[in-house]
Amino acid sequence: MDILKKIENLSVFKGLNKDELRNIIKYIKPIREYKESTIIFNTGDKIKYFGILLEGQIELAIEDLFGNKTILSKFSAPALFAESVLIRNIEEIPLSVISKTDTKVCFFDYHKYKLEDTKSIKKVQHNLIYILAGKNVFMRDKLNLLSLSNTRAKIMYYLTNESRKHNSKYFDIDYNITELAQYLNLNRSSLSRELSKLKKEGLIDYQNKTFKIL
Repeated sequence: MDILKKIENLSVFKGLNKDELRNIIKYIKPIREYKESTIIFNTGDKIKYFGILLEGQIELAIEDLFGNKTILSKFSAPALFAESVLIRNIEEIPLSVISKTDTKVCFFDYHKYKLEDTKSIKKVQHNLIYILAGKNVFMRDKLNLLSLSNTRAKIMYYLTNESRKHNSKYFDIDYNITELAQYLNLNRSSLSRELSKLKKEGLIDYQNKTFKIL
């Protein structure tokens, strides 16, 4: 794999010229491959680098001591992960990162790069601010969703946002029914039951991961 071609399309390195990109490479660790359902980071792992997802899809999740899992988000390549933790100098990652498909990942030694490269750091920091701002908007929406008081409200809020994101009332979502329950912090049976009610009432239609707002 030509790592230069892979990283030049990443939003974090937007605006860097070829020489700056070639210099970036020396701060990037060799590409690692993970099989589907492999844990990349466990909650509490100490981290020194943030991840760059080059191929595949990952899931960010938290799990309590009783085994209850909440999915925070999924990312498809190309994407960054764990960058906000590292930038804030948090030594232990507060969530799990799991490969949802076979993936290819490399790790960027941001702290070393920041100390040694003064030419392109401002561009990279500007790009990181933009990326983190986008993720903050996403997390605000997630908090709004989780604050809703009942199952139906959560489902309708989520589907409305997905419809707006796809600019269509007909769209595919990222989650199967079990994952969607974990994302919405709902019991799977309650979610299935409420989805069936919404379908019978003529408000939505769905088949597997494909939904339509009627």
